[in-house]
Amino acid sequence: MKTGELKTKNKLSTPGSGTTVYIDYSEEKKVLEVGFDGGKVYHYLEVEQSVWMKYKSLILKGESSGVFVNTQIKPVYQYIEIH
Repeated sequence: MKTGELKTKNKLSTPGSGTTVYIDYSEEKKVLEVGFDGGKVYHYLEVEQSVWMKYKSLILKGESSGVFVNTQIKPVYQYIEIH
């Protein structure tokens, strides 16, 4: 699965973050895609929809995506570097 292959309507830009550019989520595959400043893209695996909803809520409030990724995603979920 490469960047853009999630093909969802969930993609959100993350303007409140200095480290991420966008996030996306596939409910069907339970994959969270995070695009980082600098061009790297990661897929975090087996992410529950409740985690996505919490993350999405923070982004919509203008809070930092990077803090959430570093504290709630990276330490918990396996990932694949896509790009």
